[in-house]
Amino acid sequence: MDAPQKLAFVVQSNRLQGLMWQALLKSQKLAVILEPAKGDLADCISQIASAGLTLPDVIVLDAEAAELNPYEFCRWCRAAFPKMQVFLTRCRQLHVSDTERRWAKQQGATDFLSGFDRDTLMSSATENVKRILTNLDYPFLNEKALLTVLLNIRRQLSTTQAASPSQVKRPDPIPREGVLPGLSLAASPTASADSPPAAEAVTPDPLNDIDWVTSGLRALGSGKARKAAKESFTPPPPAVKSNALPKPADKKLADGTTVRRYRGVVY
Repeated sequence: MDAPQKLAFVVQSNRLQGLMWQALLKSQKLAVILEPAKGDLADCISQIASAGLTLPDVIVLDAEAAELNPYEFCRWCRAAFPKMQVFLTRCRQLHVSDTERRWAKQQGATDFLSGFDRDTLMSSATENVKRILTNLDYPFLNEKALLTVLLNIRRQLSTTQAASPSQVKRPDPIPREGVLPGLSLAASPTASADSPPAAEAVTPDPLNDIDWVTSGLRALGSGKARKAAKESFTPPPPAVKSNALPKPADKKLADGTTVRRYRGVVY
């Protein structure tokens, strides 16, 4: 008989980090619930226990959440629910020292993991998932499923970076005649002094764009389905204009009879 599915709560102040954790843990057959980092997590866990519902086996908690004391929650969780495992994470400062990890474990945390960064995504994600599965006594790491999610994330990141307008180098403006480069012209007297300045275009940060994460969770066969549908579509024959058709040639005989010819047939 198969073991019951493990339940994970992901509590991250950065939504992108939370979605990445969700995708990675789901690839290993864990049930994942995203919880906001603004609520009272201890009260939420207490109400779940009072209702007799299934408690999470693991909590991936952002140690940088503004409205939550992570160490106080770890101490409370160790006293109230000692079997529940809490993994602290952070993404602003990726490196976690051994001193910080030991301190977190003394406060009741199972481990202290680093967040995800674009440059070290593959290694950090694999290491973090392995640590969680080891503490959950999972039999093995599903490398194929994990690699599929990671490649989808990298592909979407590359697509987002390529489409970002900040990556396009704009040519230098051509100076007007009589104006040296680096000097700006005075404002035109016809321009209104009270007119608001033009709003600058806001360039989206790829690490805060969640569209690529959502698309990375879709079925991989969707692209093949679209290709098959495109290949099976047969375009209609081109329409022929009426003025392009051959017109019948009329000829009148001496007695006034009209002979009509159309494609060699006499009418």
